This record gives sequence, structure tokens and C-alpha cells, in this order.
Amino acid sequence: MKTNTNNSAKPIPRGQAKHVVDTLGKKISAGQYKEGETLPIEADLSEMLGVGRNALREAVKILSAKGLITTTPRSGTKVSSRIHWNMLDEQVLSWHADPDIATERFMIDLIEVRRIIEPKAAQLAAQRATRDEVADIMNAFEQMKVHKNDLDKRLEADIQFHSLIMMASHNPILSQFKTAIATYLKAHVNLGEQQTDEEIEQDLAHHHELAWAVASGKADKAYTMVADILSHNSSHLTKNDH
Repeated sequence: MKTNTNNSAKPIPRGQAKHVVDTLGKKISAGQYKEGETLPIEADLSEMLGVGRNALREAVKILSAKGLITTTPRSGTKVSSRIHWNMLDEQVLSWHADPDIATERFMIDLIEVRRIIEPKAAQLAAQRATRDEVADIMNAFEQMKVHKNDLDKRLEADIQFHSLIMMASHNPILSQFKTAIATYLKAHVNLGEQQTDEEIEQDLAHHHELAWAVASGKADKAYTMVADILSHNSSHLTKNDH
């Protein structure tokens, strides 16, 4: 039986375009649609996804803006080369960090970005953080410590900790990379090995040193501590490769 694609018959009100963006975005990120591949024609794709054509067209515009696809009258809708994808877009990052999609290569690329950006951001935070910002950073660390045996809550506090340091750099451009950091930390939980109690305590000790370096204005120490934390994260993720 043919699927009815009339918008009024399938109640995903105002969410149809979002549904299509998420579905196609994940398929493209996962390589189910390859770079350079032409997507099915509009009528077929609309039926496959069970949505109206207006919603599909809106979704195509959104995915085009994210750099994942291009549309031309003669060639149809094609998946763009990965080099053109907006990898700092929150949705694009989240698709790549999906447990069913994320790869160690993606994680290594992401931590390379963290190593370039975060140590300097921490250095600036040590020089520029206000008292309130320092208090928030210390509180985030305390939450990591309190919830050390609750992975979800510790992860939430860890993300908050690093995001606060980025924002305390008082550089609005650097602050935007907090989404990439959150993505990495969430994906690391799924791809990395489970931490031992000893490794958790060591990680907390490193974060404690970083927090105090920022709080006491020790910029070089803050730089070094972030570099150490990221080096440990990278080796923890890839140690099975050796």
C-alpha cells in the first residue's frame, strides 16, 4: 500500500522537516549515502521518509546550509565532499558522536582540535576569570568529585567544568568550541574503555590541579594541566591500537 505523504495525514506537525534533517543527516554521517552520491528523487525520498514534499524541501535547505548536500537543477541532490561539511555545527557533531556512527578516527580528529584550542583557553582563563567564574569552575569540579561513581552525573559536571573554563577565557570565539568539547566527552564514554577506580581518581586529581591553576592565576600551569589531561584522554582511547 502506498504511503500517504499528505502533511495533514501524517501528524509530525512542524517536526517533519526536523525529522528529515535528523534522518538524512545521520545516514550521510554514517556513510550510508556516500560523498558524491545522488540522493533519490524528491518523490521517492518523500515517500521513503513518510513526509510531505514541503517538509523535505525545507530539510534539504537546512542540510545544504550545513554543507552536507548540494542541489542543482541538472544533477539533483548530491552528498557533498566531507571537507565542505560544517563540522562545528552542533547537529553535525552530534550525528558523528552517535554511538552507532562514531569512529576512533573522528575522536582523534576532535581531540587534535581540543589540543590546539583548550590549553590556550585555560591559560587565558587563569589570567581573566572573575571571582564568580572561578567559583563556578570549582563548584563544577566538586560535582565531578561528588558524583565520581555516577558516570552520567560525573560526565555532566565534566562538560560543565571544561565549558566554564572556555567561557572564562573571555574570548567569545573560543567559547563556541564548548560544543565540540561536550561532543568529545559524550562520545568518549561510548568509545573509550571504562575507567578503573584508580584512573577516575587520577583524572579527578588532574582536574583539581587545573581548577586551582585557574583560580590562582597560574596561566602556564593551567596550560600544562589541560595538555596533560588531553594527552591522557587520547592514550586512553587508542591504547588498544598498540
